[in-house]
Amino acid sequence: MAHDLTAGNGWAPSRSWLGDDDPEEGKHLGWLYLILLTGFAALLRLYLLTSQSLWVDEIMTWRSCRPDAGLQFWPQIRDTFQGPLYLAVLWPLVRIEASEFWLRLPAAVAGTITVPLFALAARRWFDLRTARLAALLLAISPFHVWYSQEARGYAFVMLFTVAASLVLLHMVQQGPRLRTGLAYALLGAAAVWSNMSALFLVTAHGLTVLLVARPRTRRQWLLWVLALGGLLLLVLPWVLKATGIWAIDRLVPGSDTGTALRGSTTFAPLAVPFTFYSFFFGFSLGPSLRELHLVDRVAILTHYWPLLALATALVGTALLSGLVRLRGKQTALLVWIAVPLAVVVALALRNVKPYNPRYLAAVFPWVLLLATAGLLALPRLPSRLVTVALVILCLGSLQGHYHDDRYAKADVRRAAALVTEREVAGDAVVVPVVTGVFKFYYRGTNPVSDSYAVGTIRSAAAARNFLQEAVGAAPRSWVVLARSWFVDPDGWIPRILAAEGEIQAEEVMPGVRLLLWRPPPTGATWHAP
Repeated sequence: MAHDLTAGNGWAPSRSWLGDDDPEEGKHLGWLYLILLTGFAALLRLYLLTSQSLWVDEIMTWRSCRPDAGLQFWPQIRDTFQGPLYLAVLWPLVRIEASEFWLRLPAAVAGTITVPLFALAARRWFDLRTARLAALLLAISPFHVWYSQEARGYAFVMLFTVAASLVLLHMVQQGPRLRTGLAYALLGAAAVWSNMSALFLVTAHGLTVLLVARPRTRRQWLLWVLALGGLLLLVLPWVLKATGIWAIDRLVPGSDTGTALRGSTTFAPLAVPFTFYSFFFGFSLGPSLRELHLVDRVAILTHYWPLLALATALVGTALLSGLVRLRGKQTALLVWIAVPLAVVVALALRNVKPYNPRYLAAVFPWVLLLATAGLLALPRLPSRLVTVALVILCLGSLQGHYHDDRYAKADVRRAAALVTEREVAGDAVVVPVVTGVFKFYYRGTNPVSDSYAVGTIRSAAAARNFLQEAVGAAPRSWVVLARSWFVDPDGWIPRILAAEGEIQAEEVMPGVRLLLWRPPPTGATWHAP
């Protein structure tokens, strides 16, 4: 039995739903199913948790809590506006050991807990079949597994936005109470403390209360003000810090938006379709993230077009069927998807923040729920075929995530180990872009040159000047090339190295080229290739 969310006040379940008025629905709570599914989700999120190297954003987390830097707990939490809650949870763990396991464990635990909570939230919208299938799709979601194995706050965002939304649904259906208002404020604040992007869903929550489920009494108004206003008060210090760093003034119509953020990685027309694709299949099915940073993206997409066409057809069918099933009902579900998406797009278009699917992590559960409702609204045979195909592609993406080097994070850990093992005193170590990751793993004694102030290299002369300054008079140089699209998108650094001196050794690992290079003889003139 599907629940009409238009009953009573426009978008909340009817009061009769909370009781066991339907004896068939009340017989099977599905607790055994949830327990088994949660255990399965835990296995997927803990499996090979430490197999991949840390990457740039995870090192940012590490730097904010590293035990050997003399950092103090509260000043760090107060000054970190992106993910202070994750940092607080991580603080005692990294003092046990500074390893991938402890850095990523809180995300894995949060991702696991989200699965049963999401089932409960889905049950408030739809029937048991929908809730169970939605929970299964979340458990095997490559997108969710990816962020459940990353030392950032996005798994926390999804956990606490689902929890806060569950409380919000209860408040609207039952009427706000003091304890539920406080619970919503704390859970919503926890989501924002996990990542500032949760504010976009909180905005959608506020709009649904004001426009769709407007309070009817003065007491209800006061309790809603307590819930939403209390949330904003709890996060206000971090919001003010963020607005002091982000160029919020660019949102004003007619204002100067400045230069495009991160060049070609800012918003593009395909960004939104890619977001929905990644929601269902993560980043390990079809073109890899590294391939998508190549210049000829059209050729890359053409190469994968059969798979992309199939995946797009499956997702499009599920979402369109979900929209038809809603037929204007359950307005809040659409608001919770559309409002954050519009905000993130606007921020990218106005060059306030680059566009990235992870900034819509709070939207992901509701897109998944809409698609699940759509799957079960199809006729029986198409429903089964599309669902099975989606599950197969998700499992294929998980296999790619775990075992295919094309989709692995750049293996800077291996590069650092090789340099540590083979270096000699006096070697230059040049590490553009991933310097922080390299230093985390490097156990050698030679200084490491970075590229923080270099800017984008667009010519042979710029590459030559960079290398001359970085290697100095060193008799040998180790050059670690990873994520080169940020500093050297045209590949000038390896071309200059090939034209000058001698490349004595080269190691290639996922996302990384490691070169051992001897410069020109003393007194020789550098030249462009």
